[in-house]
Amino acid sequence: MPLKAKHLYEFGSYRLDAVERVLRRYGQPVILPPKDLETLLVLVEKAGHIVEKEELLEKVWPGVFIEEGNLARRIFNLRQVLGDSEDGRKYIETIPRRGYRFVAAVKEDGEPAAALPAAPQTSEPTPTAAAVPLGQKRSLWLWPLTLSVLAITGILIGRHFWPARNSSSQRAMLAVLPFENLSGDPREDYFADGLTEEMIAQLGQLQPVRLGVIARTSIVRYKHTKETIAQIGQELGVGYLLEGSVRRGGDRVRVTAQLIQAGEQTHLWAETYERPLTDVLTIQREIAEKITHSLSIQLLPAATSISANSQVNLESHDKYLLGLHALGEGTRESETRAIQYFQEGLAKDPNDARIHAALAEAYTRMNTYYSSPTEVMPRAKEAALRALQLDPNLAAARVKLGDVRLLFDWDWAAAEKEYRRALEINPNLPEAQLGYATYLATLGHFDEAISRVQQAYLFDPLALESRNEALWIYYFSGRMSETIEQAQKTTELEPAAGLPYAMLALANAQMGRRPETLRAAENAVRFADSPTVISSAAAALAHVGQNSQAREVLGKALAMAKERYVCRFIVASAYAELRENEKAFESLDQAFLQRST
Repeated sequence: MPLKAKHLYEFGSYRLDAVERVLRRYGQPVILPPKDLETLLVLVEKAGHIVEKEELLEKVWPGVFIEEGNLARRIFNLRQVLGDSEDGRKYIETIPRRGYRFVAAVKEDGEPAAALPAAPQTSEPTPTAAAVPLGQKRSLWLWPLTLSVLAITGILIGRHFWPARNSSSQRAMLAVLPFENLSGDPREDYFADGLTEEMIAQLGQLQPVRLGVIARTSIVRYKHTKETIAQIGQELGVGYLLEGSVRRGGDRVRVTAQLIQAGEQTHLWAETYERPLTDVLTIQREIAEKITHSLSIQLLPAATSISANSQVNLESHDKYLLGLHALGEGTRESETRAIQYFQEGLAKDPNDARIHAALAEAYTRMNTYYSSPTEVMPRAKEAALRALQLDPNLAAARVKLGDVRLLFDWDWAAAEKEYRRALEINPNLPEAQLGYATYLATLGHFDEAISRVQQAYLFDPLALESRNEALWIYYFSGRMSETIEQAQKTTELEPAAGLPYAMLALANAQMGRRPETLRAAENAVRFADSPTVISSAAAALAHVGQNSQAREVLGKALAMAKERYVCRFIVASAYAELRENEKAFESLDQAFLQRST
């Protein structure tokens, strides 16, 4: 795309350099996928004017047929990153059936402009405690809690896209597509899925400064996909894709892997490994080394996980993979099953740090949704500590221990220490960024928490759980219009998810939008299977004066609580909105005893 020489564009707190192709906010780089940035350049250069869809498609993808949905995805990503302008108007306006218009005031300058002011340190006021029902996996009893935000779905990648003046600062972005199970038996899917997840974990920790790897939760949707390599690369904002297959037979395994440059759909290398099953970790290491060599990335010798080099106990490893597969299903039954698999694996090999870490994760996932913190968090703590005794460089275990320190022990300093150590080991780990964002939000540092979530979204752009967590940090920061916008976008990703509708209800209630609150609360109750989420809808209904309906919905949640855990802090919030203060205080007492999160 032809660009004007030495042109800088300033709008709001942003500065866009058309030559260097860098977007900065308060002087700090904002990482965008290449096509997102080119789309932004076209819109900014014609600020105030409508840019037809056809013109955008031609300028961003010259001479290439691209479906309109790809353009819509670029606009979606940009809106996630930019948010609202300082005067409350959106940066990018949709012109129905025509195109888009950049509506913020833009200042052009052919020479470098003066430095922008430092980023503000203060946060917007939070809602009152009575108006703030909590209760997702990363929420906390003390109300400036929960999480994280701003969906970014990509990143600048390696030299195969545009050359930068300092190529050493670039990071290659890679997605590991789900390995295909060639055994002919669907019951063997867990082995292929487990290989995929382990491959992601191993690659993600090799050289995180130079190589970014998309998380499993964002690539799982591409299992058996019919989308092309180019389409997947664009959706995830990556330049490279690893795809492969696995066939297990007896005590041997055959793994085929190939590395593909996404934009040009060029195969960089392909190789087949046929080894004893005990060599599966060695195969993973060899594939990782092939990838880094192909991308001209020099590996760091430090911070290597002991677990990556450990000997495989076949029975234990099989239980580990079965547990990972069950954990990925995300239901109460599957998470209970995962715990059982991990425990069986540890019975075969009690010194496998990866299984201890996975067990800690399974327990923390049960927290709030299905089990009381007092029941599962001490077990998560025990498993995480044991994992770290065996392997101090296991970043996932550091994150789980940080979660326990933050959400159960309420030990802020200890939690920060664990999250920071996890980020030192692997700054690309989405869970580490999200955990640290939770810590920051708990202390009321919402702007910094949002920045951390942006980093998490570079590596996990399509994860529903992370989007859910993002809604809470918007809500607790008092940004109700943004909460509504983000919740609506989350329902686009998963129309049958209950929490986004509950958050829509809460935010609309805070803004006094009664009809919108009623619709959102109705959907939350219809789709949610969690009494915690349903209690949130009850609080929203009470806030807009629908007391009779609120009591009915709260009654449904409490009836479910006979068999499933319900966060009593959220129940207290609903009672407070109903002006039933005695019941609210009683629920708060229960919440404190539960270590309610």
